[in-house]
Amino acid sequence: MQAAVSERGNVDGNAPILETTLIRNGSYCGRRFSLAGFSLVWFQEEGQVKFYSPLGTLEQSCSIAQFCMMNSASNVADVRRAA
Repeated sequence: MQAAVSERGNVDGNAPILETTLIRNGSYCGRRFSLAGFSLVWFQEEGQVKFYSPLGTLEQSCSIAQFCMMNSASNVADVRRAA
């Protein structure tokens, strides 16, 4: 996520990534990761990852498989553990 945000502007390398668990109708539905106003949202049921700008506009959307292929082998293992 830091790389994607860094491509779009200056980001403090020490800035924390905030993680939020998403609940819909009382059930777990995904996670949101936020950094410098940008959000990366993983929707479990849809198997989708969506990247939003600080204005809330959708910047990119892909399947979880595509997202995993865009990341290093170590990040893929982290995503699989989270799923």
